[in-house]
Amino acid sequence: MDKSIKTYTMSIRVSQDELDKLKLAARLEAYASYSEFVRRTALLEATKVINENSVKENANGNR
Repeated sequence: MDKSIKTYTMSIRVSQDELDKLKLAARLEAYASYSEFVRRTALLEATKVINENSVKENANGNR
């Protein structure tokens, strides 16, 4: 096992209704847990934002 890999934790505050929605979505998408659904969804969104920002920077740099 690679000892350079570290695990980090974070918490988010959600209402009971929001938590119920996350749990339902995780079940509908067959994730192992709602926290795994949140993690993967957040990573997908982060990648999208980073890619969009990169495209904007490249467009501004090509003027």
